[in-house]
Amino acid sequence: MSNPENITSSDNTHYLHHTFFEPADTQKGSAVKATLLIVHGMAEHSGRYADFAQFLANHGIAVATYDQLGHGQTIKAPDELGFFGNEHPVQSLLKDVIIMSDALKARHSEVPHFILGHSMGSFIVRTVLKHHAQEFTGAILMGTADANPLVKMVLPINKMLAKAAPKKTNTVFADTMNKVLNAKLDNRISSSEFAWLSEDTANIEAYEADPLAGFTFTNNGFLTLFTLMQAGLHKGWASTITKSFPMLFVSGENDPIGNMGHGVRNIISNLHKQKFSKVDARLYPNMRHEILHEQHPSVVYYDILNWIRTLSV
Repeated sequence: MSNPENITSSDNTHYLHHTFFEPADTQKGSAVKATLLIVHGMAEHSGRYADFAQFLANHGIAVATYDQLGHGQTIKAPDELGFFGNEHPVQSLLKDVIIMSDALKARHSEVPHFILGHSMGSFIVRTVLKHHAQEFTGAILMGTADANPLVKMVLPINKMLAKAAPKKTNTVFADTMNKVLNAKLDNRISSSEFAWLSEDTANIEAYEADPLAGFTFTNNGFLTLFTLMQAGLHKGWASTITKSFPMLFVSGENDPIGNMGHGVRNIISNLHKQKFSKVDARLYPNMRHEILHEQHPSVVYYDILNWIRTLSV
């Protein structure tokens, strides 16, 4: 595990806090079988993927994680949490994926190169793939969502709010989002606004206790999120990607973001109708949104590892 050099964001203002996870015997020259770039989700940080990244490294996969703009240790001040910057924030996030991808590939240019995006990170990855799929061997979309018609309705309001007060946190949007997602949990009562994240209460408690997780997005942050959703979740989002490009969708059966599995199944159905030939899906019973943090995540770990291995022979 290392963080050897500064990597500058495409906004030319921030350093992207990052970590490289390498197989222990990398120096022997034959340990690395593939590479994986992980793009984290909304209101969290790359440190939450350390266990998973180390697991993959222990099995020959070199992994890079990083904190996106407005998140984790990439921020310069607390008021930057949930704020992506006033100058082209969507483009900055997309370009940063390529910057980190290039940094990882430079370390191991000779092996297959994969990308994983979770939740908001999956929206970013799906948008990146529209123009850069050829740079990856395959993509893993975790905790992703289908198109939501409400996004188009909310965007005009959000644009006005972001223009008037970009750094103001939007508790109305945040509270509404949590209530809508929790309402899908079969009327199960929970004391946490983040119940939709996980079946595991210990994970929810850890998330709530983490000062770099669960924060409220700014108006700028929500505008960026909704813009990404509009760009990356519509029915034809994959029209520019070659039909043989491998994609693995992984989600919890009880994940409200994926509409309790129905949204993910709809995405897969649409891709198959568009003649994509290498699209796979895993939907996990008794898991919600954060499948890497449920009580028994090893099944997810190994499914992803084996999928990467299959494409790295």
